[in-house]
Amino acid sequence: MENSFQQIGKTEFEFRQKIQGAFRQLFYGDPQTESVCFRFEDLRYIADIGHNDVRSEGMSYGMYICAKLGQKEAFESLWKFSKKYLQNKEGDYSPYFAWQVGIPDGSHSDFFKMDPGAAPDGEEYFAAALLIAAKKFQNAEYKKEAVELLQQMAHKSTTGKVRAMFDPQNAIVRFSPMAGNDFSDPSYHTLCFYRLFAKETQAPFWERVYAQSFRFLKRAVHPKTGLAPDYAEFDGSPKKTSFNPMSHYFSGDSWRVALNLALDHATEIPGVCEEIHQEAKEWEERACRNLLQFFRTERFADLNVDGTKIPNAREMTTGLLAMNAAATCALTPKDAALAKPFLEEMWNVKIPTGTWRYYDGMLYLLSLITLAKL
Repeated sequence: MENSFQQIGKTEFEFRQKIQGAFRQLFYGDPQTESVCFRFEDLRYIADIGHNDVRSEGMSYGMYICAKLGQKEAFESLWKFSKKYLQNKEGDYSPYFAWQVGIPDGSHSDFFKMDPGAAPDGEEYFAAALLIAAKKFQNAEYKKEAVELLQQMAHKSTTGKVRAMFDPQNAIVRFSPMAGNDFSDPSYHTLCFYRLFAKETQAPFWERVYAQSFRFLKRAVHPKTGLAPDYAEFDGSPKKTSFNPMSHYFSGDSWRVALNLALDHATEIPGVCEEIHQEAKEWEERACRNLLQFFRTERFADLNVDGTKIPNAREMTTGLLAMNAAATCALTPKDAALAKPFLEEMWNVKIPTGTWRYYDGMLYLLSLITLAKL
């Protein structure tokens, strides 16, 4: 089966039309209501419309999407922007990318780092996008840049309060490389990427990270609901923080765990972590099945990980809907009846527009790419 939507009777042509239409709208649509991608001189950037800033998360997502879809010019311009405006070239934060950059306004004539600190999911997607693009666009420099970044992510010498992105004892990605952030974010555990990094670098470190991340997620994901918290201690338990009141709930970050599990389940990388990957696939299938069984009737987007309600929870968003649809990639043919309602809802939902189109739109496109099995 070439794409998951064939399960609901959609042809390959229909699917190609859908994914191309979504890319055109979100990258080249009406700048007031549709697009999240904008030109600045000869470069492009992805904007979080609702917060009026640029994030390493969005830039790296955009590059990954462009690499997968073969959009060479857009990929190159996003990467050049990222290196020019997000990457820290010197000082303690070098060579990491600032997670949040401000857009020129009345007070600033150019883009500026609002917070030079890094969010590791941005670096993970940057590295994966570069490795994919190196082959897609036959550009060896991209692989060189990816390998150099991965080396620093894994083994950066501590400078000031900035450390490597992975805890050396647990081989688990930290919430942030800044001192004091010795906990994790389950959605940062990009299992499939770790196997890709292991293959392309030939470094045993990434095989260890894959194994440890799999074990971490088994602890962090609830055994009945399939829900994970936004942030978690290294032992997998939900993490409460003073700066994010939603951190110990299933919420915006942790929606993405389903995508990570499904992508790892659906992607074969011969010769890398094969034995533990088979073990992981069995668990990923169960976890995604539990998640989708839970969401057959649940319409809230913010919850305790055991599925109980929390105050002021949002109703189902396009972003969560998209992640649930992606989770169907971890199911087997015997689960067709479970998968179909999620695929049908994903097919019928409108491409995100308006103030909050950035996050919903990026997750929407990431889901389509995963469901396309590109």
